[in-house]
Amino acid sequence: MQRELALLERGASCLRYFLPAIPTGLIQTAEYMRQVMTRTSSVVSKDVEQVIARKLERQAVLDDLDKRFEFLLTESAIRWQLCEEAVMARQVEHLVSLSHRPNIDIKVLPLAGRVAEVPFNTFTLYDASLATLEVFTGRVVLREAIDIAQYDRIFGSLTKRACAGDAARRLLAEWADPFDGRRS
Repeated sequence: MQRELALLERGASCLRYFLPAIPTGLIQTAEYMRQVMTRTSSVVSKDVEQVIARKLERQAVLDDLDKRFEFLLTESAIRWQLCEEAVMARQVEHLVSLSHRPNIDIKVLPLAGRVAEVPFNTFTLYDASLATLEVFTGRVVLREAIDIAQYDRIFGSLTKRACAGDAARRLLAEWADPFDGRRS
């Protein structure tokens, strides 16, 4: 699966991710990956370290300044404590660091903000040619223009309600504060 994702990421110039429950592996720290992968029932790979290595290799695509990345995360995706406090704090710091890159836009959608769409699942838009949805048992790939347009519309609707730039970084810092105070 990591190879398939790497091919999709390399082939697109604009990638948009809606992340309601957890950051995607493309923006996770290795520690966060390890703890999430070893503490959830959805792990099917016996070689967690190999999967982590492949995910980290995929992150090199973020260095390609010809590509544009937009990550829209809900407050739950940031604050849901899936790991130890120190790991959570470093993960949020990592998101803030990534948000300073010129080709990466990290937006956050606070729970207190009203939304017009019900965010059912994680999805990714690859340019205007492909959308993928992540579900518990795998990935659904959509190639029909009408389907992609629908997810593009949903992404746009949710993005209008999100905080970006310095406002997003302030919220991330606020949400990380309880984790940061308990670092080991």
